Amino acid sequence: MSGPLWYCTRQRAGPLVKECRALRPRLSASDSLYERAEKNKILRPPRDSSVCRTRVDRLEVMLALFGYAGSFYTLTFKDEFLPASFHETENVWRAFLRKLKQWLGRPFDYVYNIEGKHGDHRYHLHLVVRDGDFAPAELQYLWSRGWVDDEPLLRGPGDSFRRTARYMLKESTDGVVIPTNKRVCRWSRSLNRALPEPERFEARNGVIRIPRDAMSRGEYQTENAFGAYRYAWYIKANKKQEREEKRIDEG
Repeated sequence: MSGPLWYCTRQRAGPLVKECRALRPRLSASDSLYERAEKNKILRPPRDSSVCRTRVDRLEVMLALFGYAGSFYTLTFKDEFLPASFHETENVWRAFLRKLKQWLGRPFDYVYNIEGKHGDHRYHLHLVVRDGDFAPAELQYLWSRGWVDDEPLLRGPGDSFRRTARYMLKESTDGVVIPTNKRVCRWSRSLNRALPEPERFEARNGVIRIPRDAMSRGEYQTENAFGAYRYAWYIKANKKQEREEKRIDEG
């Protein structure tokens, strides 16, 4: 006799794959407090072990669409150009975005956010773009209001897109520095269109296969008498980079 079916969801985004499989219990009005708590361990897993439930989940997959060829920029202001408000900083960003599109001659993928609560408490921007669209020297040339710092979106094996997503969403709205009705992190519509729909299916087992050569990976699972939940994510190996490094080594 075949066993129960696992309900599965898989999200692909660039080299990132996120998948969860669950034997989901059903809540009942007659459940005791203990039974309800145990069932919710399966039905409501930790926020960092799900396919796409939170703001961090959503931003993570958007960043993953940049793949291995994205850079994370911090744009800061000289004193004479420092905006006095969040609204003014938004206007600076819109003008800069128009400038970038004119320079490139076409629309492009991007993620940006506005911050102003940590560090020296000055407004600044974070921006993610493709290396093939803009080089660091171009961004510094075009950003005439201050300074530009850059780093790879993925720092190497063991790193993840989720690290950057958490960093970009670390500041909460406070009604003063960041208005409560504002989304501080946004991305181009082209990224929304590029994101594949989640794959939803049923399986006979809860095994999530992770490639042995995955660049980064993570897993979580929980089981009890009422059900089971398994989650895994991985970033595929950068085969192109590996071939290039091999070519250089072989000289």
